[in-house]
Amino acid sequence: MLVAVASIKGSPFVTSVTVALAARWPVPGAVVVEADPAGGDLAFRFGHRREPGLSELAADTRAGDQGRDLAAYTQRIALGVDVVFAPADQLVDEPAGPHGRAPGQCVQVVQMVARNCLGLLRRAAADRLVVVDAGRLDWASPALPLVCAADVLLLATWPGVEAVDAVQVRRDRILALPGMRASVRLVVAGRPPCPVEEIAAAVGLPVAGQVPQDQRGAAVLAGRATPAWGGRGSSCPARPGRSRWRCMRRIRPAPAPVVGAPCRRCCGPRCRSRRQQW
Repeated sequence: MLVAVASIKGSPFVTSVTVALAARWPVPGAVVVEADPAGGDLAFRFGHRREPGLSELAADTRAGDQGRDLAAYTQRIALGVDVVFAPADQLVDEPAGPHGRAPGQCVQVVQMVARNCLGLLRRAAADRLVVVDAGRLDWASPALPLVCAADVLLLATWPGVEAVDAVQVRRDRILALPGMRASVRLVVAGRPPCPVEEIAAAVGLPVAGQVPQDQRGAAVLAGRATPAWGGRGSSCPARPGRSRWRCMRRIRPAPAPVVGAPCRRCCGPRCRSRRQQW
């Protein structure tokens, strides 16, 4: 499956969602492709060199992908996820464009990958999950062809009124992008002020899941903390579900009340706080 993760206004937690999805995918072998035109972050977060990565993939496929293997351009980070690292958004020594300045290196690399590597990504996604971090989308983003070619597009958004409205007013134009084949869904971060069903109804897009705000999980996904527990090197045991997707935190059910146990509040024979007699 080929999944693209992006945002509409700003780029909230897009990279973290991308890594968390790949780390907790139930089938091993998921690959993250950093295609953020603003430059990659994961190599710096996890202390890796950026080569081999997206720049080498773009250079080797200038004349076509010629059956190349995406795995040759990946590096494994501490979470057990294979990543194709994006270059930093450095200036290049080229003539200025129509807007008065030359595009950065990462913009050019993403343009080349979007033009030459769609077939390679589709082949790689035939038997594994390939997640593309597309960063913030605008109508001139070089990552738009990658987004349109995905099976699923996850739009990351905050649950506030302004963020939801920003997605709603751009929904029709996103769905009408040339070559759009992706099923577009929302990923909501934090605690929404209303049920997610109301957000889905207001935007006109289904909500794929909610990402809670968790400092420990965010630190692990940002490379600032070591995964302490959880399967396959992740600090988050939850796996993506169909209706709710909880990642980046440990979900522990509350212990069931023990009939006959003394109440911590009053320890009396008739405890109103426990609403039961013992």
